[in-house]
Amino acid sequence: MKSNYAKFLFTGLILALSVPASQAAITCSQSDYKGVYAYSSQGALIQLPPQAAALIGPFSQAGVIISDGLGNLTLQTKASYNGIILDGNTTATYTVTPDCQIVFNVFLPAPLNVNSVFNGVLAWNVRQTALMITTPQGSVLPAQQFKQDLRFCGVGDLNGAYQLSLGGTIVAPKQIAGLYSEVGRLVADGNGNFSATSTADYGGGVQQETLSGTYTVDSNCIATFNATLNGQPFSFYGPLTGHGEQTLLVVTTQGWAVTGALRTQQMQ
Repeated sequence: MKSNYAKFLFTGLILALSVPASQAAITCSQSDYKGVYAYSSQGALIQLPPQAAALIGPFSQAGVIISDGLGNLTLQTKASYNGIILDGNTTATYTVTPDCQIVFNVFLPAPLNVNSVFNGVLAWNVRQTALMITTPQGSVLPAQQFKQDLRFCGVGDLNGAYQLSLGGTIVAPKQIAGLYSEVGRLVADGNGNFSATSTADYGGGVQQETLSGTYTVDSNCIATFNATLNGQPFSFYGPLTGHGEQTLLVVTTQGWAVTGALRTQQMQ
């Protein structure tokens, strides 16, 4: 009888101790969201003031967000506004609730020049964020963020074989305009050269493609790729995530509103 009672007390103690730990796992604070996050967004600008009408259409973006853990952010990105490629560098503030919801107040730079609000939810121990624009209304812009662990990167941090995926809309040139997707394999040599083979779909027309060119990786762990595709200059850009196992991409060729990713085929 005493043995059973002791077991009961021990079990009760374990359960009591486990409750705070479980609660702590789903509690977030402003300081938890700190460091560098790779960022990617793809959607559409649907309603804009008359002076910005040329920007209505598909939107894509990739870059990095740097958080100080005190509610302040800087963003370094490249964005496609209806195929018009522009830098999207700006600043922002954020708040985090105990249930791990996050709100960003972002000034969207020229050519939009408007204050905006993005609402999101943190996951994976504050290593991933899903978010979307909520103010101003009139756009559909879902986005994602992934924590970046690397520091002071170079070309050697992008080395090996990667899954390549791209998708979005080509606005111009007219002969290839429409929905677009691509899946393939890219090999980077760690010295600034890459090659890729892929299957691409241009508005329902499927074809095989090969691509080769050069790339750089700057100290902020952002990669830039330059190549020739179908006889025309082709470039894409984006930040490494984690320890380099994934790179978020945005195509920076004028006329394209396409995002994607590189994912290493062999985890270290």
